[in-house]
Amino acid sequence: MRIPFAALIALAVWTPASASPPSHQVARRPTIRYFIATAYSVEGTGASGKWSHPGTVAADRKVLPLNSRIRIYGAGRYSGDYTVEDTGGKVDGHHIDVYMPSQAEAKKFGHQRVKVVVLKYGDDEASPPDPQQKADAKAADRTVRAKENTTQKK
Repeated sequence: MRIPFAALIALAVWTPASASPPSHQVARRPTIRYFIATAYSVEGTGASGKWSHPGTVAADRKVLPLNSRIRIYGAGRYSGDYTVEDTGGKVDGHHIDVYMPSQAEAKKFGHQRVKVVVLKYGDDEASPPDPQQKADAKAADRTVRAKENTTQKK
């Protein structure tokens, strides 16, 4: 009985501690927070270095760093996945500003309380401006505005 017990002790001592999965691979539940959401329609290069386009929001970098991926609930047709690519002078604390291509759409959105699930916290790094991304964003804005103008005429 002593030999198997000694072998078990020896095996336990010489087994590397890395046999368990690394702590950075542990699945974590997403962070859920409530924010006040407003909308903006000003085109330009945001704090992340990217041109404003649908699917982006401005947020306080202390709460949601640049390049964070979030999912918004409770915003009607504007609920969905967004990337934090901008900051703003009036965006402070638990307040996000959703980008919309037209000023009328932004005004209609108004001021709403929304649920935000943080899918991934960003690296808070700005990237150099990309002319292709800017052209693509402007084309997407034109498409949305054209669609809005045709629905308003009907």
